[in-house]
Amino acid sequence: MRKWTMGIGTALLAISLAACGTTAEPTEEVDDKAEVSEMTLEEVFAKSTEASESVESLHADMITNQKIDMGAEGMQMDMDMETSMDMTIEPMAFYQQAVTTINSEDIQNDNPTNEMEMYFTAEEGLFLYEPTMGQWMQIPAEGMEELTSLADQQTANPAEQLEQLKEFQDDFTFEQTADEYILTLDASGEEFEKLLQSQVEKTFSEMQVDMKTLMEAMQVNSISYELFIDKETFFTNKMNMVMDMDMDMEDETMNIKSDMKAEYSKYNEIDAIVVPDEVKASAQSIDMP
Repeated sequence: MRKWTMGIGTALLAISLAACGTTAEPTEEVDDKAEVSEMTLEEVFAKSTEASESVESLHADMITNQKIDMGAEGMQMDMDMETSMDMTIEPMAFYQQAVTTINSEDIQNDNPTNEMEMYFTAEEGLFLYEPTMGQWMQIPAEGMEELTSLADQQTANPAEQLEQLKEFQDDFTFEQTADEYILTLDASGEEFEKLLQSQVEKTFSEMQVDMKTLMEAMQVNSISYELFIDKETFFTNKMNMVMDMDMDMEDETMNIKSDMKAEYSKYNEIDAIVVPDEVKASAQSIDMP
């Protein structure tokens, strides 16, 4: 990273502090001055972080579109996933339904669309329905420490995203509608190298992965976040994330463009996640190596 002189560093600090003290610019749809909030970006971030600490459960609907280009091979693939999830934070548990569609002219795929249904509880493990076999599969809790680590990092929990983005709050643009604050962040891969590293490390920390090799193989070309925060509750209503990254694999470069849109609702309205008795009774246990 570039080494700044003390004078330039002081000037940048003053600019960033001024940005944090700036109120949100109203969008064109805000006509009533009474609907315009005077809260600063720093205050909104603090309030939202505080509100997220009170979240015990929530519902999330997510749509993810990925375009994968294998570079030298010329192979291209589009992968779309629609996910609906009920989630509790303590204890960590979720029920998820997802539909994944993979399209590519370069790959023969007789079944481009796959449906997935799963339950996860820390006590009983993961229950996954395998539609082609018509069978529920179970990975017991004692055999899935790695999957438990992944479950803790579910994108469905906006509190995790807020915590990761907190140190970059000075770089957000700040707008407001009558009902929401809109926080937008656009950054280059170099600027977000630390954030990327923290996300990858959280995902793979419990697995046998060489983090240094993995990070050296990845390059983020651009990344952007858009957060919609409710003015009354300070809960995150929606989050959009767009990322363009390259990954080197066996002397070839793969480009991945990802567009994820998430909507959050039913804060603290979800009851405990319970695996149905018929699912547990019919599930075939899988032993993890």
